[in-house]
Amino acid sequence: MQNCASFTKMSLKKGLLLCLLVSGTSLLLYLTLTKKWLQRTEEPTKEYFQEETGIYHVAYPRKYKFIIDQPDVCEQQKPYLVAIVPVTPGDADARNGIRKTWGKQKVFGDKVVLVLFLIGLHSGNDEEMLQEKLRNESQQYKDLLQSNFQDSYRNLTIKTMVMMEWLSEKCQQASYVAKVDADVLLNMNNLINMLVSLNTVQHNYMTGLVWYDSPVIRDPSNRFFLPYDVYSRDTFPPYPLGMCYIISMDLPQKILLEAREIKPIYIEDAYLGMCLERLGIIPTKPPNIELFVVRLLQYNRCYYSRLIAILTENTNQMTSYWTDIYSSNQPC
Repeated sequence: MQNCASFTKMSLKKGLLLCLLVSGTSLLLYLTLTKKWLQRTEEPTKEYFQEETGIYHVAYPRKYKFIIDQPDVCEQQKPYLVAIVPVTPGDADARNGIRKTWGKQKVFGDKVVLVLFLIGLHSGNDEEMLQEKLRNESQQYKDLLQSNFQDSYRNLTIKTMVMMEWLSEKCQQASYVAKVDADVLLNMNNLINMLVSLNTVQHNYMTGLVWYDSPVIRDPSNRFFLPYDVYSRDTFPPYPLGMCYIISMDLPQKILLEAREIKPIYIEDAYLGMCLERLGIIPTKPPNIELFVVRLLQYNRCYYSRLIAILTENTNQMTSYWTDIYSSNQPC
C-alpha cells in the first residue's frame, strides 16, 4: 500500500488531498471500532452470546434498575407468599391467563398471596408501542416489574438475579417466594397448605422438583451446552427445576452475596444450585415429589387437583385445566 511519501510524482495538491482522505478514513474506522468495543465492555445492560463465533458470556454487572416497579406493594399487603412469574414483555396473554386463573385469589385463610410478573426490555420495531402498552397494563393491574436488561432466553440468569435483588430490597415482609413459569398450572391452595404444614417459617429453605446429578451438556448443538472452561464438573449440584421452586425469604440476599464469587451460567436453575452448594444448603424435597409434575400425563381432574405445579404446553391448556378443576367444589 502506498504511503504519503510515495506521491512525489503527483501534483502536491492532489497528493495532500489523497493522503488526508486515507488518514481520515483510517481514523474514522478506528473511532467506530473503539466506540463499539467501549459499548460492549462498559454498558452494563448490553448482554450478548455470540453463537456464530462461539464466544460465551453471561453478564451480571449488578447495575440494572427498574423502570416499572411496585416498590411499596409488600409493605402495603404484607404477603405470606409472593409468586413471581418471569414472562416476556409481549406475552400479555400469559399474564392475563394467570390473572384469571391461579393468580386471581389473593387470600387463603389468613394468608395473603401476592402475584407479580417480571419482565425485561423488548427489542424490535414495535419497541416503543409495546412499552406504552406495558405502562398502561401496569397502571391497570399494578403487578408488573420491569428491569432494563434485554429479555431473552440467554439472559434468564440475569432475570433471576434481578428478581432476587427486588425481593431482598423490597419484600422482606413475606415469608416465602415462589418462582413460577408462565406455562405452569399452580394450585395455590395446595402450595399454601404444604408451607403451613411446616409449622414454623423455614430458613435456608428451597424446594420443588429437585434434580440430582444432572449431567452437564457438552454438545454445542444442544441449547443447554456448557463449555468446560465455563463449568468443568460433569454434573450440577442438586437444584429444583426452574418450572416452579419455592424459597424462604432469607435466601435472596444470601444468594446474591454468593453469586459475586460464582461465574454465571445461563441455565438459571442450575446456577441457583451452584449458589446453594456454596452456601452449604441442600434443597429440600417436598413431602411428596409427585406434587410437582413436569411430564404431561393424560389429564385427570381428580389427580391434577391434588398437585401443586403442573407444566402445561401453553396458556390455553393451563387455563382449560384450571377451569375444569375448579368447576366443582368436589373435583373427585
